[in-house]
Amino acid sequence: MFKTSFFLALLLSFFSQVSQAQQVLNVLNWSEYIDPDVVSDFEQKYDAKINYTEFESVEQYTTEFFAKDAQFDVTFPASTMINLLVENNLIESLDKSKLSHYDNLSKDIMDTLANHDKGNQHSIPYMWGTTGLGVNTKALKRLGLTSKQDSWSLIFDESSRKKVKSCGMALLNERDELFSAALTYLGYSVNTTSKDELRTAGTLLKETLTDAIYLHTSQQYTDLASGKVCVIVGYSGDVIGSTEENADTAYFIPREGAPMWVDVMTISKNSTEKELAHAFINHLLDAKSAAKNSNFITYPTPVVAAKPFLEEDILSNPIIYPPQNIMSRLQAQAPQTRKVSNIKHRLWVKAICSGGKWCTVPMKSFF
Repeated sequence: MFKTSFFLALLLSFFSQVSQAQQVLNVLNWSEYIDPDVVSDFEQKYDAKINYTEFESVEQYTTEFFAKDAQFDVTFPASTMINLLVENNLIESLDKSKLSHYDNLSKDIMDTLANHDKGNQHSIPYMWGTTGLGVNTKALKRLGLTSKQDSWSLIFDESSRKKVKSCGMALLNERDELFSAALTYLGYSVNTTSKDELRTAGTLLKETLTDAIYLHTSQQYTDLASGKVCVIVGYSGDVIGSTEENADTAYFIPREGAPMWVDVMTISKNSTEKELAHAFINHLLDAKSAAKNSNFITYPTPVVAAKPFLEEDILSNPIIYPPQNIMSRLQAQAPQTRKVSNIKHRLWVKAICSGGKWCTVPMKSFF
């Protein structure tokens, strides 16, 4: 009798410990792209543990996401990646009944996202922004280039670029962002399907890359702040963050226009914690959580209900939250066909490898 009671007590204790074990959520997000307090708040609220993996580029996302035995519950791809993730049955349809803060989202951003995700069934916008120019205004003044500091001609016009080369130019290592910049400078749509226009842009990129010190996904921000380079191409929030460390630096949305992008939240097909994944996404859609994130990373949030909680210097900054006259110059990338992606990738490989400095890009790309 004693042995039986003792065994039952141990068994009950074991199941009690199992039931109380923390749930674990595996998250794949861009580096330094969330306020750590927002993560901690969620872990405390749901007695959960977040295993957080970061990536710095589309290429690195691909490596992490498709790694052998990889299992992520929530990932944060760019909106341009959604159509391929859906086509390959890699992400779940969302249960919007579990997203009580869904109505907090901007209709304009949702409409933009619907171009990639019909009916907004598989993704929720997380942040959005622009890709533009980070410059050292003092250095450009010395070179007589102040009038071009807010123009793509600073890097794509040969005479200007050769001057910039003397103080250092570093470019964002993202194929589609640089193609969009080149296409915009040439007066073409970022969504062109014309082989001739894509080839012209590819040739321009090839010429431009020969004068760049390097291509990178993050190093250029530190180097702009420290004065090691005077012109960079990068993501708005990251450039703005670096300019806070150097009063001579600034971010510009080029006068010709610029790429506008949206990063999204998705739930993977192989997620083992779909309920908790929905809860995490909903947590990030909460007005106060969204404002914390926007204030922390200096990117605009698509959660309109967050506005009362945004810091004034963030909300009033026309580079972070652009007015309509600037918004009208932005171009959002539409879903691109495999054919267009392949053309771009061949031209990208050719541009990178022609100089012999950075020829490490894969010959094929899933995205």
